[in-house]
Amino acid sequence: MSRIVRSLLIVISLCLSLTITGCGLQALLGIKNKTSSTTKGGTEPIIAVSLNPDDPNKLLISKGIDDLAKKENAKVKYMDQSAEGNESPLKGAKILIYQGGDTSLLQKSQTDKIPILALTQLPTGVKLEGIITPDQEKTGELMAQSLVSKVTEGQVVILQDDPNEGGSQKQAAGSKAVLSKYPKITIHTIANSPGSESVTKQGLVDFLQKNTGKVQGVLAQNEKLAAIANSVLKQAQLDKKTVLVGGEASVPSLERMSSGDQAGDVDTSPYLQGVNAYQWAQKIIKKESLDVNDSITSEQGEIPAKIVQVKAVTPENLAVVQKSYTKTLQTAEQDKKQKDQQTQKKQQESQTSQDKNKGNSKEQGSDKQGASSGGDQAQGKSGSSSIPSGVQKVTERIKTETTREYLDAQGKVIGTEKTANEQVKTIPPEMLQQQTEQDKSKSQGQGDQSKDQSKDKAK
Repeated sequence: MSRIVRSLLIVISLCLSLTITGCGLQALLGIKNKTSSTTKGGTEPIIAVSLNPDDPNKLLISKGIDDLAKKENAKVKYMDQSAEGNESPLKGAKILIYQGGDTSLLQKSQTDKIPILALTQLPTGVKLEGIITPDQEKTGELMAQSLVSKVTEGQVVILQDDPNEGGSQKQAAGSKAVLSKYPKITIHTIANSPGSESVTKQGLVDFLQKNTGKVQGVLAQNEKLAAIANSVLKQAQLDKKTVLVGGEASVPSLERMSSGDQAGDVDTSPYLQGVNAYQWAQKIIKKESLDVNDSITSEQGEIPAKIVQVKAVTPENLAVVQKSYTKTLQTAEQDKKQKDQQTQKKQQESQTSQDKNKGNSKEQGSDKQGASSGGDQAQGKSGSSSIPSGVQKVTERIKTETTREYLDAQGKVIGTEKTANEQVKTIPPEMLQQQTEQDKSKSQGQGDQSKDQSKDKAK
């Protein structure tokens, strides 16, 4: 076999091999086919967000979400905003970030197959794509460490938020792990079921009364419980004797620290929680891998988790943390105010447009009505439709004014003369009545003629 034939066979075999294996010549040469995963001009996916209305840092979390969404021109819809008409609040949503609020949104999301990303705590009975949460166990440890820096013996009360929630359980476990190292400290836990803050408050009052002078410290897992504890301690005049430490730093709790009513707190980084929640939401929508750094066990199995680091708020760093929280909150409030004004302006413009359309419809209707009853209107303008009863005599006063101008050859006015004439006529009432009836007949005839013309056109 000649060399030329052999080379030709090799080329043919190579082409067949490329065809069979599905590899193109472009791939062999390193040229990639262009694919378009997204289309320009398409609508951006909506990220639905439902935050806990009782969270004191709600605005800080939403600011973390909004700041990133603004950079990427993404659309975020908060579930506390009213939907138009009977429209579903989740319409168009590609994911739901859920921290709290209307629990029916969870079931609706599952029915509509909308992925759910939990924030701060795990909702029960739903399948989750992941959770963003502060380090709850570390939070409990930091709370206890702040307490034992001032108290090493006596009774310590833990005001525990929802005892059935996993994050609250971890927080309590972290606190007890530190306190258990001090044998002279006795721990008493008062659990707070959702919506039963008044019962929790009374429980703390009763315990303080039964153990007068023995309670040296109170650990409150969140801002609501810390505010309750502060109120009870002040009423019992124990606020200067009993150490209070919170587990959810906020502007109000930091102000209590500044005034000496609270000894410590924990910065749970609410702004970063919002940032991470947005980032994960986008990754879930785009089906990208998540930067998981932990997992949380739930009734649905292991949930991928992103744990946000926390830090203790102490008298030493209080000024810095307080300034950061206050400034971020003020900016968030300004952003919300501007957003509310824009929403209100759009609603007003929409209402004005609707009113204008209604007005145009009414004008068109009145124009049609006027065309069909033009004779009647003409009659109204020409004179009175009826003569008052009991009239014996009718006078008609006619006043005319004449202006005469004298012009020269060039058309220039060189003189004027005005004359006025006033006449008074007496008209028999029967004549006026007869004229009125004639006008009516004439108007009616015109209307009938207009109707007949319309019928002819229709035919």
